[in-house]
Amino acid sequence: MKKAVKIIVEKASEGYTAYIPELPGCVSFGNSLDEVKSNIKEAIQFQIEGMKEDGEHIPINLQGDFNIELKLDVAQVFNLYQSINASGFAKRIGMNKSLLIQYVNGIKKPSERQAKRILEGIVDFGKELSHIQI
Repeated sequence: MKKAVKIIVEKASEGYTAYIPELPGCVSFGNSLDEVKSNIKEAIQFQIEGMKEDGEHIPINLQGDFNIELKLDVAQVFNLYQSINASGFAKRIGMNKSLLIQYVNGIKKPSERQAKRILEGIVDFGKELSHIQI
């Protein structure tokens, strides 16, 4: 089974930047999430090759095969998918509307529990939408 490597993705003025905390200085850019995911994987492989040549220790989760998982914060999710209305979504998951709007606008950062609740709501919403036939 492949190990999962979490990549932090942030919206840039144009496109997206990505970095991996386990490899300081390993940063990439892309115009879309797919592109940034592909670019960061190449950057990781390039950096690992250099580390091997220099005899540096490679983090265990980057040894062998691994999968890339993109990690976005709540504000980035709503920024990326602007068709998700924060007010309506808050009602859907039973969260205070103004609190979710503060998370979306970066005024407040959700706790791990709240972030999980929001993510579960997004996943449930996606599952529901995937069953619609038009």
